[in-house]
Amino acid sequence: MKKITWMVMAMMVLTTALFAQRSEEELTPQDPKAQEILDALSDKAKEFKSFTADFEYVMVNKEAGINEKQSGKVQMKGQKKYKLDVAGREIVSDGESVWTFLKDVGELQISEMPEEDEDDGNIMNPANAFHMYKQGFKYQYAGKETVDGKEADVVRMFPMDPGKKPFHTVIVNIDKTKLELISMEVKYKNGDIYTYRLKNFKADVPLTDADFEFDEEREGVEDVIDLR
Repeated sequence: MKKITWMVMAMMVLTTALFAQRSEEELTPQDPKAQEILDALSDKAKEFKSFTADFEYVMVNKEAGINEKQSGKVQMKGQKKYKLDVAGREIVSDGESVWTFLKDVGELQISEMPEEDEDDGNIMNPANAFHMYKQGFKYQYAGKETVDGKEADVVRMFPMDPGKKPFHTVIVNIDKTKLELISMEVKYKNGDIYTYRLKNFKADVPLTDADFEFDEEREGVEDVIDLR
């Protein structure tokens, strides 16, 4: 589940959050064409104050005979407030705490908002997950392709330290005309391939802080584990 959540957040960030500053990326030569496209996507996305979107992801492992599809929804306001509903989990952050509700067993886990440099922070928070683009990756422009019926610029990203990552390649497809993310494909070393697609993306929607508060006494919550 952590793998799914982290990569979904990474996809959201490539489309929206893009708030971090360059560091390691500035010290490593990158493909100028790929950087031009990713920076243009960033310049457009960083103006968003909020967004909502539906998404779907497909996990395929040909050797294991696996082909699974799931869908979810995400909302975000600013850099730290977000709500993610995916694979039977509802994850909500008000910027200070994170509520993870396991719907099938009625269990609610509450934790503090991780620091930006913590791994869990990068997994859970779209704004922090952005570091997969700005830090720790090399990227190359792979040309133009037709993806889901749209002309797309294709960018391939590779971990600078592949020994520390469970995946080896991330392929990002960006709508050439609208400068929007179409899909992202993540290839893991174990043969898993995850493909993520955005649907019904809406920017600057009227979200309030109350939309990112979890009612701990809501119906369905049977067990509360407070880790704060």
